[in-house]
Amino acid sequence: MKSLNELQEVGMNVDMKYQVAYKEVSGFKFMVQFLKQQRQYVISTTVRSENEAGALSQAIEEMGQNELVNWSIYQDYTVALNIKAHKTLTASMVMDFIQTLTNILIQNNYTQYCRFCGNDTNVDVCIINGQSQLMCSECLSKVEMTQEPVKKANALLGILGALIGSFIGVIIWVIVYKLGYVAGITGFILAIGCFKGYELLGGAMDKKGVFISLVIAIIMLGIAELISLGLEIYGVFADYYAITLVDAFMSIPDFLGEGEILAGVVKDLLFGYIFMGAASFSFIKNTFVAVSQEGDIKKLG
Repeated sequence: MKSLNELQEVGMNVDMKYQVAYKEVSGFKFMVQFLKQQRQYVISTTVRSENEAGALSQAIEEMGQNELVNWSIYQDYTVALNIKAHKTLTASMVMDFIQTLTNILIQNNYTQYCRFCGNDTNVDVCIINGQSQLMCSECLSKVEMTQEPVKKANALLGILGALIGSFIGVIIWVIVYKLGYVAGITGFILAIGCFKGYELLGGAMDKKGVFISLVIAIIMLGIAELISLGLEIYGVFADYYAITLVDAFMSIPDFLGEGEILAGVVKDLLFGYIFMGAASFSFIKNTFVAVSQEGDIKKLG
């Protein structure tokens, strides 16, 4: 099964924005979440029984022996199956898991349960700050009334924080360069430092902060390379000429006019940017999704 969309074939409602599918089967509301980074699906529902005798836990444990199931659990009134996003998994198989769970719940007199208020009642798939939860309508209303406004970031302090956060990556880049290497991981460290710095000093991360932090990371990686080049120039010529660090840095444009040196700098930067992009892509994307969905409170069904 390549995506949640395929679950529409078995009658499930699918919301791709929040990566969740849901359906009511014999009075029980089930939701299926897709954990993209882990390449896993999680089937869950919330239930309870007045006469819990361990039958559900035992059945869940047996289902966990299926080769497609990573783990299965019944805890805190939540039934959950974590399933591998394997190429052999189909929408029908997911529905079979749900139907098997439903049969077990019916046979053992379980009822739908809202774990937020502790009542036996119908639940819906609700979105709380972008996260899917099973809760009743009354609990959702309470969340809506008590939800604090989304915290706004101070962009100026955020930029200062991103610059400060980038210094760690710049220093590491310069040190590694001095040792005669170019470490791609430094680009990743630099990017993370920018994002964390923006969030800490800015007070929050927002969409604007994501783009600002990314731009600063790109610029600071270039500056780190130029600092490294300036120190290299100073180290080579200081033994023969009476030059200062300032002289060395002022001469950088002249040295960049040399094709061989320019090619080396471009090669270093390409390596750094490629690794920064590859290593940071998931982090940046997840951060952007999180800030985009912060404050989203709604009922899906």
